[in-house]
Amino acid sequence: MGAFDYPALPHQRRHGPHGYERPITYRPWLRDEFTFRCVYCLLREQWGRITGEFDVEHFRPQVNSPELGVTYENLLYACHTCNLLKGVTELPDPSRVLTAEAVRVNPDGSIEGRDSDARRLIAILGLNSDSYRRWRSVWMRNVELAEQYDQEHFRRLMGFPDDLPSLDHSPPVNARPEGVQQCWYAKRQRGELPEMY
Repeated sequence: MGAFDYPALPHQRRHGPHGYERPITYRPWLRDEFTFRCVYCLLREQWGRITGEFDVEHFRPQVNSPELGVTYENLLYACHTCNLLKGVTELPDPSRVLTAEAVRVNPDGSIEGRDSDARRLIAILGLNSDSYRRWRSVWMRNVELAEQYDQEHFRRLMGFPDDLPSLDHSPPVNARPEGVQQCWYAKRQRGELPEMY
């Protein structure tokens, strides 16, 4: 288990809430959907403050596609930095492109795309810039040291946040109600939540 392991497969949405009037209202669903980390750079909530660090991000920018402003499938969970860097740029879908097969994070913190979409996304967001490489290598080392010398701290860094959102309240419409039973909160309630991810 590494600090920057991209998913093995393209992301399939587990949740399908609809009917909220503001994008921010989808935040609990997106936190759970994207496992409490930025879909682009994999910054984890457990590594810093949540307030002000994570955004509800529009994959298709609102300025270009205002009709998708409150459409759940167009929303992502992203750190503020990646959201700012993306801006109104149209990108390949990170939930499809950023997989373990298409992206490699090297021990020095550099990241390489193995196909054209991954390379384009990495280039536009500057995910291989000196500052991102430095940030990634620091966190890789932090996690490595915690694993070697402080298992409790390691579990804190690589584990789930304490405030898992309960999604059993009903949105106006939920196209995938079965996802609520697969949310991380429900898994914790059933004793099925892994210690780390």
